[in-house]
Amino acid sequence: MLNMRLLEQPAPAGSRDVDQLVTWLVDTLELVRRKGDEWSDVFVSPLHILLRDYLLVHPHQGWDAQTLGDELGLSATAMHHQISKLSECGITDTVNRDGWRIHHLRNGSLSNAVEMMGAQARLVLEQRLRVLDDWMVESSTRMAIPSEKGSERPFRIHIKGRAPLLDGQEEIDAFLLDLGLYGDKVRRPADGSAPLARLMFEHLMTAQSPLSLDEALEMWGTTRPRLTRTLDRFCAAGLAERIPRIDRLPVTLWSAISSQHARRGSDWLMTKGGLKRMDASLTKKVVKALDAEKFTVESCEKMFKDVSAKEQMVLLNLLGGRLPIGWRMAGKDAVAVRERILSRTDRVFRRIKRVSETLENIVTT
Repeated sequence: MLNMRLLEQPAPAGSRDVDQLVTWLVDTLELVRRKGDEWSDVFVSPLHILLRDYLLVHPHQGWDAQTLGDELGLSATAMHHQISKLSECGITDTVNRDGWRIHHLRNGSLSNAVEMMGAQARLVLEQRLRVLDDWMVESSTRMAIPSEKGSERPFRIHIKGRAPLLDGQEEIDAFLLDLGLYGDKVRRPADGSAPLARLMFEHLMTAQSPLSLDEALEMWGTTRPRLTRTLDRFCAAGLAERIPRIDRLPVTLWSAISSQHARRGSDWLMTKGGLKRMDASLTKKVVKALDAEKFTVESCEKMFKDVSAKEQMVLLNLLGGRLPIGWRMAGKDAVAVRERILSRTDRVFRRIKRVSETLENIVTT
């Protein structure tokens, strides 16, 4: 059964170093997860050697686990574990010959194996994402705030074929687990209630407006880092996106202007506070309302209605304020979200295909 991870990384453009390209491939498929180790720069994993010295050099040959284990200095169990990773992600396949399981590249080359792997992974992922049609509520107001360009996190997703549900497991739990949205360790509340990731996912699928951390804290009462990590996993998988809460801009701007006026006065607002960047008539209205203690959220919104959101955010920054960040599903409906995820998946596989073809060209020349 297909079981693979994808981690988007910049393609090693122009590189013809075999080790660098193999390392990129191993890291993109997260076949070796040893990030942060002090010796990671000098350690060459058995998978790296297996790809570089065996599968690439002899694409039409097959090996049994015992022979490979003897040559790589690994036990049969360790070798089976390494080969299973390649088999589960779709790079290798096995045939039975004379009672031995012979492992080989699918269809006789790395590029062919990657092409088949990509087609299979895309189909499995598309089928798994179809359940969003039944769960997600369509909403045009959800996407009222424009998405920020260049704000995407590196794409990271776990693609796993559908398996029978465990006892007591619900479909949505299996979905979140198989796509890696529960993280490496599933934290289940002691009272038997649903995990935090499921609660947040269910909220995002039905929400009409972005979810802020303050709102999330009120609803689930955990810590900000844990909430952020959970939401970032949704964003990395392409299911959700992180956006500035422009809808909260009038309230945030009013709060910043009012608090700085109370602390530093009108003169500071006119100089270092940044109000002098605004139109003179607008500045006078704001200062007059502040001095008369009539500066409210409603009056602030009315005064700044003709000022662009970008200029308001610059002013907010000069005042020392911060615009809240919100999270929402990455589309108005399930179709939009599914297309976004599949598009990012295709982008990663195009890079993998180019790297595999480059590796074959280097080895054969």
